[in-house]
Amino acid sequence: MTYQGSRKMQNEGDWEPVRLLSTAARLVRREVDNSLRAVGLTQERVTVLRVLLADGPMRRAELARRLRVTAQTLGTALASMAGQGLVEEVPAGTVGRSGRWMAISERGQKLLADAENLEQDQSTAGIGPELRLELMTLIRGLEHGRPPSPGMPSGTGMADGSRLAAPADPPG
Repeated sequence: MTYQGSRKMQNEGDWEPVRLLSTAARLVRREVDNSLRAVGLTQERVTVLRVLLADGPMRRAELARRLRVTAQTLGTALASMAGQGLVEEVPAGTVGRSGRWMAISERGQKLLADAENLEQDQSTAGIGPELRLELMTLIRGLEHGRPPSPGMPSGTGMADGSRLAAPADPPG
């Protein structure tokens, strides 16, 4: 940063890892959300829709656990998404269990397909398979309370990683 010309701007090479990751995440999110606005979605909403499409109706608490967000944060997002017609509450008797169950709506399925078509047409900020694997390894290691060592294999997990959500990022 420059303060009245007396200091040089800090080089990204001098940034601490947390700053690099948070800056990259913010810039990628901005790029993705800008393209998704064309279909009326955000990355967080796409993530929620993908989980519901892939795994079917589920209790809100289970959905929050899979998305790595609090139930309260998810509840707020789901209320907004229901207002948009993206998701719908499923009566408990339909799924055979108690609790509040959510499902993707027909409109949500259509908009998710539109969003996925946009993704195929555009690169997600140049995040290739190698960087994706490193990020998934980092997330999994941190969730288990241990930072992964460089080059550590990702182990078992999601085939495409598309259902990963940053732990601190609530759905939009």
